[in-house]
Amino acid sequence: MRKIASLIIAGLAVGVAGTALSATEKNSVTIGGGPYLDVPQISQAMDKNLWKNHGVSANVVSFRTGRAAFEALIGGQLDFALMAEFPAVIGAMRNLKFGVLAEMSQYTAGRIIASDKVDLKTMASLAGHKVGTTIGTNVHFMLSDLLKKAGVKAEIVNVSPPDIVAALVRGDIDAAAMFPSFYGGAKRSLAGRYRELPVTNYRTRFIFVGTSEIMDKHPKTVRSVLAALLDGEKLVKSDPAGSQEAVARIVKGKFRMDYIKSSWSNYQHRMTLQDDLLDLMVREGKWISARGSIKGVKSTRALYRPFFRGEFLKSLASDRVDLR
Repeated sequence: MRKIASLIIAGLAVGVAGTALSATEKNSVTIGGGPYLDVPQISQAMDKNLWKNHGVSANVVSFRTGRAAFEALIGGQLDFALMAEFPAVIGAMRNLKFGVLAEMSQYTAGRIIASDKVDLKTMASLAGHKVGTTIGTNVHFMLSDLLKKAGVKAEIVNVSPPDIVAALVRGDIDAAAMFPSFYGGAKRSLAGRYRELPVTNYRTRFIFVGTSEIMDKHPKTVRSVLAALLDGEKLVKSDPAGSQEAVARIVKGKFRMDYIKSSWSNYQHRMTLQDDLLDLMVREGKWISARGSIKGVKSTRALYRPFFRGEFLKSLASDRVDLR
């Protein structure tokens, strides 16, 4: 986790009616993103140029991870970024300058994956086994929380995301908590040796964040960008097949169409900003503090609530925001 926190600090160095923009507003923004299968609202906005309907243009820059996009945002290279919720927890604990504008989607099909070295029926099956994960990430949090609740002790092994499937196939580890983008590769590579256990305690939340500067100085621009994404969501709901094709066009071969279609039902695509996201971040922050990775910061609702900038989404769709 110290590595994760230092990476973020290092980053410091580096439909809905259209909204008319005044002369003081930005008419062009830069958004950092990742796999747009997670957030098809933005794929539709890019594919159909939905930004234009709201008087704004958007340059969307692809990043390998949401953490990298967040670092670029903190470093002043982006106006907005898409990422999982976990980097935002660290950002809030470090009192960095950003705000959470919306939760875009939830991934609902998390799992623990094992080879046939484990008779994987419950978390108790992992007792005494080597379980690989990427230390200091949301999947590490997920794994630790599962093991703690089950009262199980396992040997947690740090494995980088690109190496985790190979480590499982070689037998360097017996099981793994990995990012969902590697599930398909694990199933293909292990073939008949593949075992999985569905996870119910955690859902990855994909969030949309903005810089403090754009929220404070260009509020109409923020609303315009969110309005375009809400338009994209309407298309996601009304035309799933067309939205899958839009994702395929935007990712340009990164995901095969059969994978996009089979993964679609694993997501809930709805832009909201609600208390359950805040509560999850509190839990994650407590886990970070317990590990001693960030010291002297108490993970409470009061810490994270100022980073939840629900006024923008609420002005466009009041039923989407529910924050105490």
